[in-house]
Amino acid sequence: MRNPRAEARQAEEAKAAQSGKKPAPRGKGAPVRPGFRSVLIRAMIASIIFFVFLILVAGDSPAAALLFTAGLFVIMIPVGMMLDRLSHRMALRRWERRRAGNA
Repeated sequence: MRNPRAEARQAEEAKAAQSGKKPAPRGKGAPVRPGFRSVLIRAMIASIIFFVFLILVAGDSPAAALLFTAGLFVIMIPVGMMLDRLSHRMALRRWERRRAGNA
């Protein structure tokens, strides 16, 4: 007995394997889960801005500003991961609702 959906999925996976790309985890158009690298980049940018703010606006010494900035950077990594996971979960639910409505 033929299963057109399974055959189409297998053909798509074979095509993706040949091109070297990984298929979307839940199908075409599904939101992609953000990676750890994007969290690190955002934390680094925020830390640099915070460091400059502490020196120029707050008038802290560079050593004190660096200490506070390092603390901010360490705190922002798990908070950023949590926020990314939360936003991905919400986007995935929204995508699944839209997909169920169209089916």
